[in-house]
Amino acid sequence: MSSTCRGVVFNGDGTYLRRDDFPVPEPPPGGGVLKVEAVGMCGSDVSQLQGHKHVPGEKAPLVPGHEIVGRVHALADDANLGVAVGDRVAVDLVVRAPISEDNPFGLGEVYGYTLGLEDDHGLWGGYGEYMGVVPGTHLLKLTDDIDAAELTLFEPLASVCNWFGLLPVAEGDTVVVQGPGHMGLVCAAEAKRRGAETVIVTGTGADGLRLEVARELGADVTIDVTATDPVALVSEITGGAMADMAVDLAAETTVTVPLCVELVRSGGKVLLAGLKNLASVELITDLIVYKGLTIQGGSGSTPTSMREAVDILNTGEFPTGPLLGEVFGMDEIDDAMALLQRTADHDAVRVGLRHG
Repeated sequence: MSSTCRGVVFNGDGTYLRRDDFPVPEPPPGGGVLKVEAVGMCGSDVSQLQGHKHVPGEKAPLVPGHEIVGRVHALADDANLGVAVGDRVAVDLVVRAPISEDNPFGLGEVYGYTLGLEDDHGLWGGYGEYMGVVPGTHLLKLTDDIDAAELTLFEPLASVCNWFGLLPVAEGDTVVVQGPGHMGLVCAAEAKRRGAETVIVTGTGADGLRLEVARELGADVTIDVTATDPVALVSEITGGAMADMAVDLAAETTVTVPLCVELVRSGGKVLLAGLKNLASVELITDLIVYKGLTIQGGSGSTPTSMREAVDILNTGEFPTGPLLGEVFGMDEIDDAMALLQRTADHDAVRVGLRHG
């Protein structure tokens, strides 16, 4: 086995590079090493590339990637991670820490975000062919019967499971999902799986492929908001009642936030989970009061929702195939990044890296 491996580095200033000279890590005390099989390339990686900070303590330069599936390559003698060498695992990106005044969110390290090149070997994210695992990491065993690149959906699905635990989808609900990125498509598929009667996905004229896949995943209606008024159409579909829940998963644009308030019925639910890079949002709060709305922020996953997502995927019943998108090797990182940033000459519902 070679003593070196490859990894992609985000410099935090809009640039990245591929390095071929990373040492294959040794397990830290109490931890381990994974041979990464595949990593999902998340839309939030694009803003991370540009230097936007998503979590406390985020570093640059670093090896990014937080939707990680890999094989346990090595374990320290004192490791207590609940896995064995050779196991295929999903990596919970958050290493939990005690909640305190200085750490109100209970965040320890966050893979792909808070461990940089200066931290030991520097391989702490899924854009590397190997990565270190610190003590306390939540690793969950994954099936061998599904392609690793498809299984990287565990991370967005875990977030969706958390959100729907906070704002449950009831049997027969009408749910509107704004934003057909891979998070929005996973959300739509899971809303349908949980019993929503009518799932509506919105996007723009540039989202034709994504809206087509939304229909393949079970969405009953898709809306191009550049051609159709979504409020008028949802009113028509629901006989004027409006939706039971609206989810904002649109990246960066802020107009979808007040739209959520308009799209739901009195007593309805709004889930806000699309990051806007700290942009201000214009919102008529009186509508929230008059309608008696419940508004929930969707910040990510929990250990419980991570387990729930992995259990769902391990059944083989979640539609991972249509959500695969395009998967690239390390030699094709420039093509992968162009597609992720939507500067390529075509689109994909999702982008992934496969190692090995």
